[in-house]
Amino acid sequence: MRCFFLLVILADVELPSGVLADQIVAPSADGTLVDGGGYGNFDGIADSADWSFNQSSYEGAITVSHEPASQVEHRLVFEFNLVSVSNLSPVSARLKFKLRGAPRFPAESAVVQVFSYPSDLVETLADFSAGPTELLGQVEVAPFQAQTLFEIDVTDQVNQALLSTAKRIAIRLQLDPQTQSAQAFLDGLDSDPTTKPSIVVSDAIASDLDHDGDIDARDYSILVSCMNGPGVTPPAGCTGSDLDGDMDVDLTDLRFLEEQHSAYRH
Repeated sequence: MRCFFLLVILADVELPSGVLADQIVAPSADGTLVDGGGYGNFDGIADSADWSFNQSSYEGAITVSHEPASQVEHRLVFEFNLVSVSNLSPVSARLKFKLRGAPRFPAESAVVQVFSYPSDLVETLADFSAGPTELLGQVEVAPFQAQTLFEIDVTDQVNQALLSTAKRIAIRLQLDPQTQSAQAFLDGLDSDPTTKPSIVVSDAIASDLDHDGDIDARDYSILVSCMNGPGVTPPAGCTGSDLDGDMDVDLTDLRFLEEQHSAYRH
C-alpha cells in the first residue's frame, strides 16, 4: 500500500478587479406581506383577510409576534428578472441587503432567514408561502443595531435561473418561526432602487470555490474535501470542484487550482 501526503500552502490571492465584471440587478417587484394583526387570522398563511405589498406604514418591516394581543407577521419578498444579465453562465452571484434593529427594548434579536423560491414577478399574497423554497442562509440583527450590510451567496440559484427559460428568481425575508417577538427593518424606498436588496453578478473564476473574490486555502480545503479520485462521480455538492470538467475530482483538478492561484498571483 502506498500513501501519498500532499502539502499545499496557498497565500491569499485577491482576484484583479478587471477579472470580475460586476453587474448589479435590482428587484423587478417587491413588497411587504402580512399575516394576522387586525386584518385576519394569524395562521401562517396570508389570505384574502390579510393585506400585502407596499403598505406605507409597514414598508420594510420584518416582524413576528406570538403575543396574544398582537399576533402578526410581516415578510418581505423581492423578485429579480435576470434577462438583462450579460455574463455567461456559470457566474458568481451574491445577494446584498441592509437591515437595522428594532428601536425598542427589551426585545429578542431578530434571526432573519433568507429563502429563494420560484419567481412569477406578480405581487400576490400567494408569495407569503409560495414554494418550493430553499433556505439560503440567515443573519442576526440585534435591537438598536445600526443599518448593517449583509451578503449571502446565491451563485447556484442564479446559474440555475440563467439556464432556464424564465431567468427569474425570488427572495423572501422572514423571521425564524421559533421567534416569539422580534423585529428588523429594511429601509427600502420605491424612489431609490439602491436602498433595496440587489444581486451582484460577476464572471466566475473556476477556482474561487467559495465565491468570495479570491483563491486561497479555503478553496483548497473545499476541493480536497471533494476529492475521491479519477473516474469517480463527485459527491453531492462537489460538481463545482470538478475544474477540468471530466466528471471527477482528482489531482488534475488540484493542479488546475494551483495553476490559477499562480496565474493571478503574478
